[in-house]
Amino acid sequence: MCLLMGTLLFSCGPAPKAGDNATGESRFHTTPPSLLYFKNMRSTTYSMEEQPQSRIELYRHKQFGPAGERPAVYPIIANNWLQDEAYLFLERGNAPMPLHEPLTFAADTTGSSDFFRLQGARPGQQYDLALDLYKGLQNKKQWFIKQRNGQFAPLYQEGNERTAFLVTLRDYLKLTEAD
Repeated sequence: MCLLMGTLLFSCGPAPKAGDNATGESRFHTTPPSLLYFKNMRSTTYSMEEQPQSRIELYRHKQFGPAGERPAVYPIIANNWLQDEAYLFLERGNAPMPLHEPLTFAADTTGSSDFFRLQGARPGQQYDLALDLYKGLQNKKQWFIKQRNGQFAPLYQEGNERTAFLVTLRDYLKLTEAD
């Protein structure tokens, strides 16, 4: 019996260290009720894949379609359930023209608009930019993304992609209890 118990304990591997892959910021914190609601009620509108090494679950709204048909930029909910955190990332999809580096967004194409730039995959910066885009889309603002040739193209046309962006952000805010 002792041998069986010892084998079970050691076969599970080392326990994760506190703080592994976690930011510790309250804006990314999830609770058991919010996670349960997301998993039971909202996750059916997403496709999920798990990153094998980190065990982080990535949720992409099904409306964004298969990999070859996704918009230039779209949101992903990254559920780090081992650390009770969830992050919001903006992932590149397919753009008809190559995009400017770093990704640059504007509310209009006149040059008088404020520009928002996305540099790197830091959760805080990704969250802030996605929230700015979300608030603008809620207010019926059209966002544009800068292409490598310097021209701006609409980020989303009216319709399914825009709605999927809004739904994803709303679900994320409920998941982190920030709504």
